[in-house]
Amino acid sequence: MYNLSWSTFQRKFCLETSRVKYNTFSFNGVNSGLLYVSTFESVLSTLEDAVNDAPKAAEFLGRMFARILIENVIPYKQVWRLIYEGGEEQGRLVQTGLAADVLGVVLEIIKSEKGDPFLNDVRTSSNLRLENFRPPTLKKTSRLDKFI
Repeated sequence: MYNLSWSTFQRKFCLETSRVKYNTFSFNGVNSGLLYVSTFESVLSTLEDAVNDAPKAAEFLGRMFARILIENVIPYKQVWRLIYEGGEEQGRLVQTGLAADVLGVVLEIIKSEKGDPFLNDVRTSSNLRLENFRPPTLKKTSRLDKFI
């Protein structure tokens, strides 16, 4: 069951991403960043369900966000907003702790590939407030905690 659900999540994300790439090439002049934003909004809205069946879905999504950010496809502030507002209901990923997990993975990858000075500059220039991504009631530790 785990492998089937995990591959289903990966397949859905890959199909959404392929749709974005197709639309980017089909509609010359359309900002591909906007298409990626709509794709990520769609995937974030189903992340809670995906994690039930595929526990590493938040990590997978964090890796995808990191790639997009490192390649400078979407502005950092836009990604922070998507993660913060994401979920089946707006802000639900923060409440469940999934936003902290996704953001923690993003920051880990940026730090490992670009280094601490770059990460600190990103955090400062994008006015990233990490404490806003921590769930208000859950006390479990997350990957984000090491950056706070």
